[in-house]
Amino acid sequence: MWRTIIFIITIPVIIAATNGCIKRQSNESGDDDGYYCVCNAVQCDEAPEAIKPLNPEKYVLITSSKSGLFFDVSNGVFELKKTSENSSPMIIVNRTDVYQEILGFGGAVTDSVGKNIHSLSNETSNHLIRSYFGPSGINYNFVRTPIGGTDFSSGPYTYAMVENDTSLQHFALSKEDYDYKIPIIKRAQELQNGKIKLLCLPWTASLWMKTNNSWTHNSKLRPEYRQLWADYFAKYFEVYRRNGLEFWGVTTQNEPENYKYIPQSVNLNGMRWTPEEESDWIVEYLAPTLKKNNFGNIKILTLDDNRMSLPDWPKTVFSNKKARDIIFGIAVHFYFDATVGPNVLDEVKELFPEKTLLYTEAALGVFQEKPVILGSWKRGELYAHNIIENLSHWVSSWVDWNIALNTDGGPNWIGNNVDSTIIVNSTADEFYKQPMFYSIGHFSKYVPPSSVRIGTVSENIEGIENIAFSTPDGGIALVILNLNEEEKEILINDPEKGTAKINVRGKSINTMKYW
Repeated sequence: MWRTIIFIITIPVIIAATNGCIKRQSNESGDDDGYYCVCNAVQCDEAPEAIKPLNPEKYVLITSSKSGLFFDVSNGVFELKKTSENSSPMIIVNRTDVYQEILGFGGAVTDSVGKNIHSLSNETSNHLIRSYFGPSGINYNFVRTPIGGTDFSSGPYTYAMVENDTSLQHFALSKEDYDYKIPIIKRAQELQNGKIKLLCLPWTASLWMKTNNSWTHNSKLRPEYRQLWADYFAKYFEVYRRNGLEFWGVTTQNEPENYKYIPQSVNLNGMRWTPEEESDWIVEYLAPTLKKNNFGNIKILTLDDNRMSLPDWPKTVFSNKKARDIIFGIAVHFYFDATVGPNVLDEVKELFPEKTLLYTEAALGVFQEKPVILGSWKRGELYAHNIIENLSHWVSSWVDWNIALNTDGGPNWIGNNVDSTIIVNSTADEFYKQPMFYSIGHFSKYVPPSSVRIGTVSENIEGIENIAFSTPDGGIALVILNLNEEEKEILINDPEKGTAKINVRGKSINTMKYW
């Protein structure tokens, strides 16, 4: 007698969304459980374009939410007259209040990023790179890459490891440059038709160039090697140029004041500078050396450290008039933004209005027990809040840290693992787009370079953050972050357009685009 045997197999809940996202929910984040999107060799979701409607009264609304929407597209219409429901929550867009130009958004390509992307099949890695830089990606146009090693390397190194090589005869890029960083950056450049702004900086000089035999911040550059260190930068640019890559900008040192907040027991690659030293070195050594070697077009940035260094660092650096004339802008990291308010950015902009403010590094999960939390909406929300806050205070770019890490948040040779917008699972040949990825994408995709921030006024709104931009295509992009658990009905009033009534989901980020 034949018997039918039925096997019941349980698998994680996976839901296909309209934009091609294969959603997966994690149980790692407790009360903050959210979703992330899975990509593999055959499938990956895309970021939709905000297409100008034929009906001029229509708008496009793109939504991502804790409930599992990612770049969900809907439409609505503006009314011809301003509504009389003045008691309703309202955002008023003021096109006549014009602020800074937006340079763009991006992330970093480190050794660890290269190893993680290289661990995937060619088809899957192509999906990953296209997710950031392709026409259906989130339009990253900045790439930050280290000059030499970082903690996101297999160990500390420079390109001048032969002791006392004062002629830099033995200067040589690493295997990681040739196998990982250069190929990935070139693939990004090809996808962006050469429009990537490539930014670089060192974590440390070689041990023999420093005052102590240490890779960390308890040592400085020896004064007798200041010209040599400038020559080292020029050598780096020369070799990268031979490999087909040109740089947009450079900063002199990653976190020159991190000795103030990182204990010496943390074995982080670093080198200490004072603002006086940096200012003098740029004027006397770096700028003339770059000019002499035909790299004078590369923009020089100061600081590359946290808000705690503002406004004192640029005030000291720019007290040297020559330095103020040479330096393009001020690079800032996001790690202590919760303790140092954005008013310091306003102060710097008021003191030095011609200088551009750029955010050049951000990461969550730093020195935490669980660096990576898959599907954490809270972390996505923190990124969106930080971008809105800083762009509302004169910042022109926002560049994330590693664009792809493994499921442990590494590899990192000192155990300083962190979360990333994309997490790679090489064993399964797949990667996971975190809510942080979509948070950045709500800006990078729909607020392209050469957009300009414009004013907004909020009325009767609690738990709603917003920021608006005029875009190069003649449109307006309004980004709205709802921190409330519940859905909110909001009126959007543009005196040149009319009024629209939109429903903003609870715990969501939204980009409204209209023309």
